[in-house]
Parts: sequence; C-alpha cells; structure tokens
Amino acid sequence: MIVNGKELVQKAREGHYAIGAFNSNDYVTVEIILQAAEALKTPVMLQTADYTNPNAEGRRLSDFDAKNFMRFVVARAEASPVPVVIHLDHCNSFEGCVRAIQYGATSVMIDGSMLPFEENVALTNKVIELARSCNVCVEAEIGHVGNSGEAIMGYTSVEAAKAFYEATGVDMLAVAIGTIHGVYTSPPVLQYALIAELRAALPIPLVMHGSSGMKPQQYRDAISSGIAKVNFATYLQLTAGEAMRDAALATTEGNARMSNLIRIAQTRGVEYIRQHINYFGTRVLYSN
Repeated sequence: MIVNGKELVQKAREGHYAIGAFNSNDYVTVEIILQAAEALKTPVMLQTADYTNPNAEGRRLSDFDAKNFMRFVVARAEASPVPVVIHLDHCNSFEGCVRAIQYGATSVMIDGSMLPFEENVALTNKVIELARSCNVCVEAEIGHVGNSGEAIMGYTSVEAAKAFYEATGVDMLAVAIGTIHGVYTSPPVLQYALIAELRAALPIPLVMHGSSGMKPQQYRDAISSGIAKVNFATYLQLTAGEAMRDAALATTEGNARMSNLIRIAQTRGVEYIRQHINYFGTRVLYSN
C-alpha cells in the first residue's frame, strides 16, 4: 500500500526508531527492498531520483524509460501489503519535484542545502505549496551532507535548523551530523550530542543521509539520539553487486546464466536490508 510517509516518520520519531529509506534505481533493487520489508512486515521508503533531469549525469533516463520504471514502482508498491512511501531523493529543482509527483511520488526531498539560507527557504516553500495540494510529504536539508572524498563542510547548527523550520514548516529535515554519501574511506564520526540537541529543538523527524556502511551500534546510537529516517544506498549496491560478481567468477564456463546471478544478488540484498531494518528498530505495522 502506498502512503505519503509524514505520519509514519513522525511515529518513528516519537517511538525512538527509524524508517529505512533505500534508493531503488533499477527493477531488481525495488524487489530487494520490498521483499525485505514484506518479510519483516515493516514500512519502508522506496527512494527514486529525478531521472529525466536534463542536468543529471550517469543515471539520466529518457522520458519513456522513466515513465515505465515509475509505473513499475507505483504498481509494485500498491501491491505490497506493507506501507510504502515513494520518495524523491536529493532533488535541487522545483521542476524535478513536479515531475516526481506526476510520476507518483508521495514524498519529495527538495535539496537547497548549497543555496544561501533565504534562497533555500524560498525554494522549499515553493515546493511545500505544491506538495500540500497533492497530499505529498516534503523533506529539505539544512547544512550539507557531502560526498566521498570531500572534507566535511560543517555541521548543521541548531539555530539555523530552528530558523529554517520556523520559516517553512517542512515535514522532515536532513541534517549534517558527520556522515557522507558514498564509500567511506575512514570511519564516520557522528555527532550524537548534536543530533539530540536538534531533536529537542525541532518537532519534526530528522533524516540521516550517507547512512550505509556504518557499524550497527552507530545506527542504534544515532536513532536513540533522534534520527527517524535513515537514507541508504551505496553499500546495498556494493553488497548485491559483489555477490553477483563472486557467483559469476565461481561459475564454470557456459553456466553463468543471468537469471541465476540476479537471484543470488537479490537474495544477498534482501538479507542485507533485513539486517539493517533490524538495526533501525523499525516497528512492525502490518500483522496479516
């Protein structure tokens, strides 16, 4: 079943657990994510991208391919017995959020974190005005979560987060607390005290980006400090991809059938997500 996520993530905040938000840029990964959530009977967020963004690099799709993929995402989520949020991850334009909502997203992230504060507020409010009319949840970012290889640009300040919330009333807020996107070249040092201060200062759920690849206790500590949504991408792709690679290398010539390799990657991916949903403490919300 498809939901917009606002109530789910707010309940996670109040219950001191987190909802897993997993990036799903291909058909197999969608199945991995939903099969794991369905096995555990927990809600989940399927994260997509602005696939037809003319400025996108690497993962840009044609309008035809994007529509077909999103039709599959929506149909598969509708058929699921667990609550599924279709969430647009890291979009930096109003037009991209419009495209995602038209395709069926029930939650969008407008990322103006690299803009000056007032411009971030203005862009976020423009998206919120649209989203409210469509019953769509909105996430924004204050501070900036960088990428692998970049130095941490600074942490989200409590004062800026409060001012941003007061100016927008956004539903969820991504914060910079020591994580990065991509592969970790050194262990992340999370600012748990800052997370707790942000939680105390804001009535909305906090989102942790760059979350894959961490130690189990780091998830538990971040969530107990106040994180309610955990974004997860890179290490799921690496884990499933490495399972497929290892299986292919171990297969004799003439027997490396694609369907078998995909099944192996899918099985390992489901196991990996199930482990992490348990780390997040996600509550069971479906009992049939």
